[in-house]
Amino acid sequence: MLSEVQRDILNTLRNIFKSENNSLICDYGYDTASTQEMRDTVLKNGILLTVYKELPAVLREELKLKYTAGLKQSILQDHYGNMIINGIIETGTDCIPLKGWELRKFYPNPQMRMMADIDFLVKPYDFSSIRFVMEGLGFTGEKETPWKHDTFIKDEVSVEIHKRLTDDSANVQKWENDLWARAEKKGEHLFSMSAEDFYIFHFVHLLKDFKNGKLGLRRIVDTWLLVSRSSQIGSAKETLDDFGMLDFHDRMIKTARAAMGEEDIDDDIGLLLSHAFKYGIFGTDENYKVGRIASMGNGLRAGKIRSALAAVFLPYDRMKAHFPILKEHPVLLPYYWIKRILGYLGNGFLKNAKRLDYSNIDEDLFRYMKKVFRAGGL
Repeated sequence: MLSEVQRDILNTLRNIFKSENNSLICDYGYDTASTQEMRDTVLKNGILLTVYKELPAVLREELKLKYTAGLKQSILQDHYGNMIINGIIETGTDCIPLKGWELRKFYPNPQMRMMADIDFLVKPYDFSSIRFVMEGLGFTGEKETPWKHDTFIKDEVSVEIHKRLTDDSANVQKWENDLWARAEKKGEHLFSMSAEDFYIFHFVHLLKDFKNGKLGLRRIVDTWLLVSRSSQIGSAKETLDDFGMLDFHDRMIKTARAAMGEEDIDDDIGLLLSHAFKYGIFGTDENYKVGRIASMGNGLRAGKIRSALAAVFLPYDRMKAHFPILKEHPVLLPYYWIKRILGYLGNGFLKNAKRLDYSNIDEDLFRYMKKVFRAGGL
């Protein structure tokens, strides 16, 4: 089910986080196939900083430059992240650090937890104020977007400043609307999510990525660490049940516990772990597409049509999340649909056309992703 290399990687993660006497990664020496599999798995799963010191000597030497670059990025993220927090709160804006910034505290050393970017939720969201802070720190960004966050970049550091957490509707949106009222104050204008809300958001975000074909070992480790350190989560599970996510939640916990040696690896868990190993933390363009298709239709053709239409003609509740003016003026919905169509036909036409090209998605891929979704409780 799992290869020898994959089992060794799991054993090493267990040793790092559980301080047990599990054997570390075997030194395969110059077995080209094994070392290449291990190299690819570690990189695509975003765990290089986590397991680097336990890798075989030949791989440590090969990956030294990538490790150094990753460590530099982690140090810069920490440096600029704290400066950004201070800059935001100095403007009188409330700020909540999100996702990896908080999850890294569960690691033996925070710099062992790689982050693609740093995320902050702010209130009230004033783009000119945010841009002033970010540009003052040397970051560059585009104009404000209707998306849930705006992105700023400096060197190796990417920062997403969120005006909202999700573009979901119904119960998820109701939960998010009251999130600030439940937040815990840590300092002047500095907050953290309540423990229950942080737990809920982890699984909401995990589900979003899972439907896009992504899982990855880093997310599995994060899930195990979060669950292991969470108590009194009954209310959080009730909320996830209201979202229709409880089966997914339970399967992800079972997968995380199996990865850490606390549960048997049955066929479903084996499939999920294999999927994580294969596609990693970022996935591929191919499995992103098949994930969208499989989540939108019972058949391949229907899923392709619904996925393409949904990319442009978002449901009204999602459109309200993208364009808040629709909450007060719903009559403008056709205008903003046209605006999205023109956006797809504009400067990014070739990119968008490629994104909606599903010609490389066949029945075998579709059936595979459906099987993965069923194993994940969807």
